[in-house]
Order: sequence, then C-alpha cells, then structure tokens
Amino acid sequence: MSYIYPERESKTLEFKSKLPIFHNLIKTCVAFANGVGGQLIIGVDDKTRAIVGIDEEIRRRVYDEFPNSVYDATSPSLLVEIYEKNFNGLSVIIIEVPYGIKKPVSIKSEGIPQGVYLRAGSNTRKANQEYIEELMRENKRTSFDEEPVKADVSILSSELLTNILGKYTNTRLVADKILTHVGTNSKKYYPTVAGVLAYCETPHLYVPEAVIHCTRFRGVEGREIIQSEEIQGCLEKQISNSIQLIKSWLLRGYQLVGTKLKGNMLIPEVALREAIANALLHRKYWIPGAIKIALYDDRLEIFNPGNFPGLVDLSNLGDGTTYLRNPSLARVARQFGIIEKLGTGIRLILESCKKLGIKKPEFVEGADSVKVIFYFLPAEEEFLLDEERLLTLFKMRETVKINEVEAYLGVSRNTATRKLNQLVESGEIKREGKGPAVRYVKK
Repeated sequence: MSYIYPERESKTLEFKSKLPIFHNLIKTCVAFANGVGGQLIIGVDDKTRAIVGIDEEIRRRVYDEFPNSVYDATSPSLLVEIYEKNFNGLSVIIIEVPYGIKKPVSIKSEGIPQGVYLRAGSNTRKANQEYIEELMRENKRTSFDEEPVKADVSILSSELLTNILGKYTNTRLVADKILTHVGTNSKKYYPTVAGVLAYCETPHLYVPEAVIHCTRFRGVEGREIIQSEEIQGCLEKQISNSIQLIKSWLLRGYQLVGTKLKGNMLIPEVALREAIANALLHRKYWIPGAIKIALYDDRLEIFNPGNFPGLVDLSNLGDGTTYLRNPSLARVARQFGIIEKLGTGIRLILESCKKLGIKKPEFVEGADSVKVIFYFLPAEEEFLLDEERLLTLFKMRETVKINEVEAYLGVSRNTATRKLNQLVESGEIKREGKGPAVRYVKK
C-alpha cells in the first residue's frame, strides 16, 4: 500500500523522489529564500505524491554535506534546517529554507542577475530584471505603488480627491502615499503609482496597460470574438464599468417583473465584484500586460498579471491569509469603499458560488499570473440522480447540447441522448433543431 503526502507542490513546497545533484537543490533553496521560504522534501514522488522514503546514503549526504554546500554556494549565505518525518515506516527528509532577510539571494558563482531564482507556482525559474527590482524594493521596505510617476500633480483629479478626502493638503497626500518627493528637492511633488491609479482619469497614460480588456467569445475555444471592449479610467471606474459590462453579458432567463425585464446572473454578482477588485488591487503593475476578462459559452475567466503575493497560495485560498503587494493602493481602496475587510475576498467568492449552487471556481497560478475561472455548471452532488442534475443544469443555461451533457455527466453520447429524451417525454424540456444543430431548452 502506498501512502500519499497530504500536501501538493506549490511555491513553498517541492518534492524529490531521489537526491538530485546539489546544484539543483541549491537553486530551489535560493528561489524559496527570495520568496517567503519553503520546504524541500526528499523521499516523495513529485508526480504522484507517493511517499517512497530514503536510504542511508541519502540521509548521510543530506545531513553531512548539504548544509555546508548551500551555505558556501549562496550569497547572502543560507542556513537551512534539516529534519525527518516518518510515514508508516517510510522516512522523508525535510530541508527547511527560511526567507531571505536581505534580497536578492543568489548563487554566488553565477552572481546577479544570472544566479537569482524564483518560484513560479510549483516551478523554479531564473528571475528576470523586473523581479530582481521587486526584491530590491522589498529590501528597502517599499512597494512599487509608492514609487513616483514623473508627471505633474495636475494629472490627479481635484474633484475625485475632494469627494473622497474632503479638504486636503499636500502634506496629507504625502502621508497617504498619493504624492511623494524625489531626491532632496522637498518642494517638488510627484504623484505616486497608487495616486495615479486611484485619482487620475487616464492612468493608462502613465502606468503601462493599467486597463481591463473584456472580450466575449462564441463557443468555448476563443476563436471567434463577438464583442471586445477596453475599460479605462481610475480604479473605481474600472471596477464599476467592467462589472456592469460583464453583468450584461451574464444575465440569462429574463422575466417581466412589474414593467421591467430582469434576468438571472450565471455567477453571483458579489463573486464577480470581488474577483475584479482583487485583480486590480493585487496585480503587478510593473510588468507588461493588462487584466483580461474573457467570457465563453461555458465559463468566465479573469486573468491577472502577477502571481499570488507573499504567503497567499493555492493551498490556503479563502482561509483569511492576506498579503498586500500594493499596500498604498489597498489603503486608497478602503477610502473609496471598494474593500471593507482584508482577507475576505476569496472566501466571499467561494461561499457565494456554493450558495448559488454552481461549480466551485478554479484558481490557476501561472509563471507570473493568476486566473480565476467561473464555470456555468451546477455543483456536482453525488446524491443527485442524473435527471435531477440535468434539470439543475437547465436552470443555469438557456440551451444545452448533447456534447455538453456527455461531458457534464461523464457518459456516452447514446446515454446522454437517452436521458435527454426522457426529459423531453416528461415535458420538462423540449428539443429544437435537427441533426448536428439539435439543442435542448427548458420549457
């Protein structure tokens, strides 16, 4: 009987079934140190998470040789902690790597920038210049959203500033990290990145690609564009305008209520709002690429430049863990009323989708990006009969095709057709079209 390690590989966890050459282990240690630390576990298969254990030769080499090797090979030198865990008679070695107090940490023989590594999801990669600059800002205890934008302060909207702050002075704006000084000239003010994003009507002119691209595709593959819009403006306007646009795309099943037609959202509005706000507040504004929202027939995807910040990880989403990549922007967002309480956004997304009865959203962390996927499918509950599950599906969708039923129920085409025909005969749904164009709709 094989035993499976309870956690998955992530930006803070890596498995090795055997002992690789030390140089590869050291690269991963450097990447962990440049992040928030991490664990290298030897004796676990990285594909299956099966615990395979270690032998005495691995144990001897790791304990006797590796600590000195990693210390001598890194700059600043890393001190790692090594210990073991036993799983039903099989031991694994855990190399605990602390986060680097002084960053960037590099492989000494390769220097900077060549020897600087980072964790991109569950992979170790060579860092690019933008990431190295981020590490240097971290050393100075500053963030990118505090940096000056070389433009006149007049680009900030006095109307927006007054509406949010009331009477204000430059001293107040400096304290709120909306303005800053450059160098020793204390009389010259510049807007910060956070100030431009929140209080400038055209932030994309000063912060590259500070916009949202919204695209509606036909089908599920993204080959044919139905509609595409670029959302510009200050932070609050981008959030409100993109929500209104996506809502208009997601409304289904219109009914006359009084004198107005009202529809049902395919996903909860609160989940949509939180996902868009999170993207704007946590994206990496120093790397190229806009936020992208894509609507397909079966899902909505929100793509955000920049991986999860700090300790936030796929393994702890929704548990209240929070890390502010853009602390000044988050402070401004609270003043605007965009966010109320830190660390609750993802939990609201998950809980609202569960309450609506739709499939749990999927979060995907790429090399330097995060994508949240909302599926237009009901939650899968084992106790429901196939017919009941199909009826729930019809509540979510205007039309359903046979291939969608095949995928949803995990059955053959003949079985999917038979189950749909049973619902047609019972009067629950009706069939439209013929041949390949046949589709089913709720009566």
